[in-house]
Amino acid sequence: MSDSKPVHRGTELIEQIQATQSPIFTVLNEAANCLETLWQPETCPSELLPWLAWSQSVTQWDEQWPEPIKRQIIAQSYEQHKHLGTRFAIINALAPFGYDTRITEWFEQVPKGPAGTIAIDVAVSDRGLNEALYQQIFQTISANKRHSIQFNLSLSLLSTAKIQLASAALFGASVTVYPYYASEIVSNTRMRLVVASQSCSYTNIYPRSSYAPTTILDHADTSGSR
Repeated sequence: MSDSKPVHRGTELIEQIQATQSPIFTVLNEAANCLETLWQPETCPSELLPWLAWSQSVTQWDEQWPEPIKRQIIAQSYEQHKHLGTRFAIINALAPFGYDTRITEWFEQVPKGPAGTIAIDVAVSDRGLNEALYQQIFQTISANKRHSIQFNLSLSLLSTAKIQLASAALFGASVTVYPYYASEIVSNTRMRLVVASQSCSYTNIYPRSSYAPTTILDHADTSGSR
């Protein structure tokens, strides 16, 4: 009886399929990673930024803008569409260009302005004012405001300055050390003298002789002195 051989060997077949597919999967994985970077404003190649902006419904685009501004406008597009038509949308649309924007609605003005109108003051600090700048700001506001409102636009130049203060304090002490010197010792004292004197005098008084007994008269002084 001859030895029977299997039609195919499963292990070898699987190894051949994996060996064939491995380069294909490697290319697909690299392509998938590359595609992921194309949809991120931070990693998308600069030459593909206009297409990414179009896919994110960016309404304004200028190839003369610096690349950081282009990426920031694309990154905030979703948030911008969420608040489209609000005061926040207007300020946020002008923020990437470094403008200081202030909006005053008609009921906030003194005196009150026409109903349904707003006043927009835009301060520019890094460039001069010209017609192209005015048109760019005007179009940005028009694309993000409510269509039912009218606005008055005023532009101004903003100058900023930094105040730098500096102070210094100097403190010192001068100490002089002299050698030891035994100076004259002066003592202020007072001397008090006290003198006491005591004097005693004794006087003897005797009666007359006619009344005194003989013993007393024997000791008496008969000279007659008192």
